[in-house]
Amino acid sequence: MSFFQYLKQLRKEHLTFVVIPHSGKGTKQFQLNKFLLYSIFTSFAILCISLVVLSYTFISTKYALYANLNHLQQLQEINEKQALEISELKNRTSTIHEKLNILSELEQKIRSMVGLKMSVNSSSLKPTSRSFYRNIPSSDLSPLPLEDTDIDLDILAAEMDSKIENLAELIHDVDGQLKAIDALPDAMPAEGKITSKFGYRISPFTGRRQFHHGIDIANDQGTHIVAAGTGIVTFSGWNTGYGKTIIISHGNGYRSVYAHNSENLVEVGQKVKKGDMIAKMGSTGRSTGPHLHFEIHYKGEQIDPENVLKNRLGGGTGVQKK
Repeated sequence: MSFFQYLKQLRKEHLTFVVIPHSGKGTKQFQLNKFLLYSIFTSFAILCISLVVLSYTFISTKYALYANLNHLQQLQEINEKQALEISELKNRTSTIHEKLNILSELEQKIRSMVGLKMSVNSSSLKPTSRSFYRNIPSSDLSPLPLEDTDIDLDILAAEMDSKIENLAELIHDVDGQLKAIDALPDAMPAEGKITSKFGYRISPFTGRRQFHHGIDIANDQGTHIVAAGTGIVTFSGWNTGYGKTIIISHGNGYRSVYAHNSENLVEVGQKVKKGDMIAKMGSTGRSTGPHLHFEIHYKGEQIDPENVLKNRLGGGTGVQKK
């Protein structure tokens, strides 16, 4: 018998239900079609199964959504942490750039102090720390961990601080050396011919052997006399035998003396720079003609000026040896 014939037969069959009260009176009975009853039970079963499936799907979806939300929250926390690390890394990088600029400025200052031009490919503008650069194969494009980058930046910053401190000390030392060099009375004080040197000579006044404590530079009356080095004028006036005289203290134990001037152009306490005009050549005091008597004292002792002068004996100032 086929399924359709079975269904057709079910529609003809009925189930009789008898309701018997406890008293046994008023018995009731009613019939239900088998097909209808089976359809109701089948629909109820399908409904229950559907409710179970929907409940399971709902619960599974709820747990999946909760897991996703939890994962998203973790990702958000990671992103916030990485954003803070990136911000800190940017601040550290900014600090590194500032230190690089400081190093560049210090190098420029040092080069300017010693008269060197700034190199186009200056190494101070590039980090040189070996710890900062990793030997990473070109095929490995994965970024370095932020923790390692922090360590590298800390090491680089510490090295740069040390270099900045060393450069600052170097600038101080160079500045001191330049000031000492500038103060050294090693520039020829006047144009002319050296007519008498340091040491024993025959005095033009007595005809006897006498020690000469400086050098004589002869030239025309009024020839400009300049400071042999930077310093402070400690004497400007008349000195017996020397006539109009100027004495300059240069520090580091050096003093220079300019005698027989026709006119002094500086006063006591005045600061003069190397090459500044301080007097005019003359023949005041005990002198046989217009010339400059020039002395250098070192730590209280008179020394040979020619041992200090840079351009002596026919140098750039045009001074000529006798």
